[in-house]
Amino acid sequence: MRSRQLESFVRVCELGSISKAAAIMNIAQPALGTQIKALEREFGVPLLVRTVTGTHPTPAGLIFLDEARLMLRRLQDLKRTLREAAGQTPRTLALGLTPSLSGLLTSRLMERLRAALPDVELKLFEELSYTLIDHVESGKLDLALAYSVPPGRILHREARLDEALCLIAPPGSAFDRADPVALRDLARAELAMPNEGDLVRRLITDTMTAHGLVPKVAFSLESMQAIKDVVTRGLACAVLPHSAVAREVAAGTLVLRTVVDPPLTRTLYLVRRADSEPNATTKPVLRIIDELLGELGREDGNFTTAQPGGGPAGGQPPSRRLA
Repeated sequence: MRSRQLESFVRVCELGSISKAAAIMNIAQPALGTQIKALEREFGVPLLVRTVTGTHPTPAGLIFLDEARLMLRRLQDLKRTLREAAGQTPRTLALGLTPSLSGLLTSRLMERLRAALPDVELKLFEELSYTLIDHVESGKLDLALAYSVPPGRILHREARLDEALCLIAPPGSAFDRADPVALRDLARAELAMPNEGDLVRRLITDTMTAHGLVPKVAFSLESMQAIKDVVTRGLACAVLPHSAVAREVAAGTLVLRTVVDPPLTRTLYLVRRADSEPNATTKPVLRIIDELLGELGREDGNFTTAQPGGGPAGGQPPSRRLA
């Protein structure tokens, strides 16, 4: 079994077509088919099946697909480690942050890494949580800080912080007060919310429903900036994490109130692939990240140390999220 055979099999499964995989990999279709057949002979089971909708993995092929991805990832890590040890390439680390965290952590993270690890090239990516999760799974990212990461065998997740969701209101409105707001009072507020399927909206709706309450959704918006604009103009309120509106709250253009009875929280995880253990490059980076998250928890009362089990939103599937 060769790495090229594994790459061919994975690409066919991803594209659902031997001809498309051959074109992208720049090899002849018969040669790619020969590689797949060689794998099937070696393991003694059919791995792919042709249907009217394309070429798909068999039940045995699905198991092999997971293992093939893990093996390819290990080979990539080994090649990089050997090259770094030989001094042939600079040490690099690709880290993903959500948009709400990026503004809070990026500058401090870059400053500390430059001082502590000047020979490490840090590549930062800003994406929504579900995209970061996909990038860690595919190997594009080494690490990510993402919200509500589902359990699974490909990813290793460690809960770091629980972040409170807060009522965001326009200054001068009926909800412009300094005290916390009870969940039952949210039922009186007209809300600008993410579109259906978003994790934050689902968390709010499920929690209110469990308490016999129904949210008043005045606007369904895909963009976080659009939600903030609607609230700023006094057209509605919103329920968002403080990290998403920290600058507006500091500037006085938005008002923030903590939700209580019960609180609404989501969990921030540090994520890496399960087959990629911390190494000489990632270990010091992990220490710096934990230092910064500890500082964030002390500076911002809306962040607290994550509870065992990953918090109330920790097991939600990675559908579209506002993060």
